[in-house]
Amino acid sequence: MKINIAHIGSAEWFNFKAEIIYGLYHSLLKLGHDVTMTQNQFTNGVHNLVIGADWLTDAAHLQSIRETGVEYSIYEVERFDGHTINGRPGFNIDNYLELLQRSRFICTPYWSNLSAYASRGLGDKIVYAPWGFYPQLIDSNIRRDAPRQFDAVFFGLLKGVRAEKVNQLAAVPGMRLKTVGASDPHLMRGYYLSAARYGLSLSAGDDEAFVNPFRIYLMVANGVPVLADNRNDDDGYLDFTARGSIDDIVEFFMDPQSEFVVHASLEDGRWLSESLAEVF
Repeated sequence: MKINIAHIGSAEWFNFKAEIIYGLYHSLLKLGHDVTMTQNQFTNGVHNLVIGADWLTDAAHLQSIRETGVEYSIYEVERFDGHTINGRPGFNIDNYLELLQRSRFICTPYWSNLSAYASRGLGDKIVYAPWGFYPQLIDSNIRRDAPRQFDAVFFGLLKGVRAEKVNQLAAVPGMRLKTVGASDPHLMRGYYLSAARYGLSLSAGDDEAFVNPFRIYLMVANGVPVLADNRNDDDGYLDFTARGSIDDIVEFFMDPQSEFVVHASLEDGRWLSESLAEVF
């Protein structure tokens, strides 16, 4: 099958979603498909797999899709509650629903999204394909034999209550905490993960419906033990982490003797290609 992975959005968002985009790319190639990639562009004559469909809800983009009749499916990594994406105010739900209806299918790595799509009459289009390991996740720039400069590192958006949690951790006496965001060079992340004792997966709030597996899998695949305070995990993405509340994590770092070691291997678990084989 000829598949074009079409990322829709800014270059900054491409960086944020790089593990997703390349995970799909490498795994679909492994399955024997002919795979290309484009930025903010569809390819005619092939099946387009869209990442960032919420960027296509303005009238001009939707009209172009109507006129060209381009073939596409949607890989949705955002939260859909039946009314909006990620609780975004003013979201154009009518255009989004038309975009979904015109797609061949909608694929999500989150079990919690299924009921919301079904409530909108899309139960026959939504497909669940949980995230998994792929060998290219192992990054040669992440060296776990490097000197430890940080006790913990968090990379991603400090949205919701994450900023409060980061401040809570930073207040631990002697704590060496590093946060990595959009203003940091994207490829510096490999060094920060090399130099950190632990990685963090922090919930953005109690209403968070699922766990972001992309951050966790990158760290665990490269030998970085992860401490997580996420509550809701219907997909089993926290199986390779040490799980507790933010207070538990603070207490962990209060004790210099505390230690958590990852003994299991992602390679022995679910592979992304296995999930995608049931869809493509």
